Amino acid sequence: MIECMYNNDTDRMVILKCIGENQFYREKVVMPKELYWFEAPLNSRLEIWQMSTQGQMLHIRADVSDYAFNKKSADESPITSLWAC
Repeated sequence: MIECMYNNDTDRMVILKCIGENQFYREKVVMPKELYWFEAPLNSRLEIWQMSTQGQMLHIRADVSDYAFNKKSADESPITSLWAC
């Protein structure tokens, strides 16, 4: 697991979805200007869905490592990392 942070710097609420191995799934509504800290498996995918008048629209799709709080921990292998325990 790596520590990640998402800053919703928009004026709209978004829905953050994190999908990983072994049925890992996290979903969170992030309000405008809110900072959200979370942990996720290293190889997870992150989707940011933005609200519009027509409903949800996919805004960003990225690797969770792009949002790693500590880039060094994201670059380490889960086996060699001290925090993998």
